[in-house]
Amino acid sequence: MRIEDFIEVKSNLVIVVRERGKIVDRREGHNIWLNLGREYLAQLICYVSFTPVTAERDDRLRYMGLGMGGTRQLALATANAAPLVTAYPGTNSQTDSEPTMTRIERPVRLSGSSDTYQAPAQHPVATQTVLSRLFTSVDVSYAPFLTVPLSEIGLFTGDANPSVYNNTLVAYDTFDTLSKTAAFEFEVAWTIRF
Repeated sequence: MRIEDFIEVKSNLVIVVRERGKIVDRREGHNIWLNLGREYLAQLICYVSFTPVTAERDDRLRYMGLGMGGTRQLALATANAAPLVTAYPGTNSQTDSEPTMTRIERPVRLSGSSDTYQAPAQHPVATQTVLSRLFTSVDVSYAPFLTVPLSEIGLFTGDANPSVYNNTLVAYDTFDTLSKTAAFEFEVAWTIRF
């Protein structure tokens, strides 16, 4: 009898929305590793030379980014109205099943100067990494963007530049629209299991 061992990267994404501490909404999904993410993982585990010892990559998962693109955007009237459509243009055509994508379709800013958000990692068990981020009431929804219909999220390595509008992704997911206003905060927990 032949025993086969498969190491499969499994991911889970949970977004919990709270108003004054009380849970008012929740989204759960499974992201895809984009082709760039698969390349990233393959390059991360090896050296390219031994004299001197040189790693092929040295960047790690560091940032999350949010957007209002993707085919699961349910609030197109809001997303395609001013001022959002001017600041965050796009077609809402990306799915979370196409691994050739490279960017969030309609990335939104955390604040007036930051597009990606640091996501510290924890290891609840040895074969899991959980990247998490709490988005406060003043994150994402600020004047003049008082209601932002979020519907996509991505993971970036430390090579991403937080002040650049459109960094390349390694993992991506879309979800049914969450309308972010100053009345809400939400927490994202992105679990990667091996």
